[in-house]
Amino acid sequence: MIAANLNLERDKYKDLLKSIKDESMQLAIRHQSNSQYVLEKKRKLKMDSEHKMMLALPSIENSSLEDISSHFHSIRRSQPGGFCELIANKSQQKFIQQSFLELQRNKMSQTYRDISLNERKFKSLQRKVPHREPLTLKYLEKQLGIVKTPEKQILPTVSKQQQQKRKITEEDIQEEQPIVSFFEETLNSYSYAVPSRRESAQIGVVRDRMYVFGGMSGGGITNEIWWFDLKKQEWSNYCSNVQLFITSHSMVVWRQFLVLFGGSGYYDHKMKIRQVYSTIGLFNTLTNQWVTSLESVEPRREHKASILFGKLMIITGGLDSAEKLLNDTLIYSLESKRWSGQKLLFEEGIAQHAQCTAYDNKKNIETVYIFGGQTAKLSSFPLMKMVFFGLHPIGWEKVQYSGQAPEGRYNHTMEYVGDYLILIGGRSQEKREYQNEIFIFNLQKSYWTLAQRQGLQTKRWSHSSCTYGSYILCFGGIGENTYLPPHIYQIETDKFKITGKIVVVKPLATINEEMTINNPPMIITREQDQDSKKICRLEKFRKARKMYEQITTYLPLPKLKTPKMRYDILIHFVKNVLKQIGYI
Repeated sequence: MIAANLNLERDKYKDLLKSIKDESMQLAIRHQSNSQYVLEKKRKLKMDSEHKMMLALPSIENSSLEDISSHFHSIRRSQPGGFCELIANKSQQKFIQQSFLELQRNKMSQTYRDISLNERKFKSLQRKVPHREPLTLKYLEKQLGIVKTPEKQILPTVSKQQQQKRKITEEDIQEEQPIVSFFEETLNSYSYAVPSRRESAQIGVVRDRMYVFGGMSGGGITNEIWWFDLKKQEWSNYCSNVQLFITSHSMVVWRQFLVLFGGSGYYDHKMKIRQVYSTIGLFNTLTNQWVTSLESVEPRREHKASILFGKLMIITGGLDSAEKLLNDTLIYSLESKRWSGQKLLFEEGIAQHAQCTAYDNKKNIETVYIFGGQTAKLSSFPLMKMVFFGLHPIGWEKVQYSGQAPEGRYNHTMEYVGDYLILIGGRSQEKREYQNEIFIFNLQKSYWTLAQRQGLQTKRWSHSSCTYGSYILCFGGIGENTYLPPHIYQIETDKFKITGKIVVVKPLATINEEMTINNPPMIITREQDQDSKKICRLEKFRKARKMYEQITTYLPLPKLKTPKMRYDILIHFVKNVLKQIGYI
């Protein structure tokens, strides 16, 4: 019994020792964790107090300039660990004012855009109600033919019927169309480094910068990105590590990105095949970084692309590696980065055409227009537009038009400004001639007109163009003989701005005629002629006074000109004199 009791007490003592050890270990762990937590907290507070003294800006979108200025002229000390508000410098105030003005401009542009869209929708949905006269006695007398004067009963009614039956012809439409004139000039550049001359490049405008990428020049194909600051008028470039040496590609602007697709490389003389790609490249203009991806679609070059609904990239036509014309239309979602399985087909293959997006007032929807290009036959495509069922594209149809349509051409460009499609440059497929004409298509009246060109009149093809406000910017291309110089050609479309730039040159004969008409010659009598020849008494007195006047000045007299002598002749003369004296 005694041994059993001893064993029990020993076991109890062991259990107590274990429990004490466990508790002591847990306390030590807790103490260590608490000390680490306290140290980290102190370190964070120090970092916040020393390094995180940030300027707490108010929300610019929901505040005015007075609120922002009052906020920065007062100092408010927040709690420890929070952000401290400081007084802003002049540069910070300028930055805030500029950001506020940019927000206000964006809001105004958005509201103006919404108003214009609503007006277009209202005009498209509005019905034309015929004018009806009120039911009065005169209206009943006119219908019954009861008029007091029988002579005036037949003639006016017949003329009204003839006016109603008369159809509107193309001549009447042509008379109604105003004469549109454009002014072309080059932008000055204040930089030494400029891009090389090239063709088949692509350009786009993002935040007052015009970006240039790709193209073929005398030095070959490059992967440099050049941009031109339209405000400072300076060129600058960015050399990237991405191996994108392409030409004859497509490029669109989406948000702050430049989206590239397809294109071709160098020609392989051994394989007799040109390298054609199907890659999509995204260049972020804020960070100057590339993101590329190889797509599982048919590679192509000499195709065209445009943005639809702000999120879809529409790609049409092109040439594959076997120089075969493609007749399909690809749709790529820029948000989800996926290809739609739907393909819209043309009647035949097309390449080197022009494409742009515009607003269709009749259907009240944004759509894509194409014109011209090379086909298997010697006939280019007429003006065509994409047809929709709701918001889903289902095919292409020809646009019915009137007026003088442009000839078939390829390697031209087409831009959308206001309610007009503007066709620039190109080369005729049948005549093989360069085009320097600018054609305008009125989307509301479906009428083609030829614009009058003022300023420069350059012939170009295989160039690139984009819109910047009321301007159309053109870059690169081929002229009559060689590549065009690397200037930015600016075409002004606003008629109010053009009037101040146009200079009318008149011959001398017409100027003399206008001077004689405006300023007729004066009729002078004999008495007036004799009076004009008489010398005035004051003039006689002045001449006599000048003779006896003495001029006094306090300035120093002018120095006489010292004669100049050659140094070698002087030394020779001195040497001869010294020899005669006997010093040498």
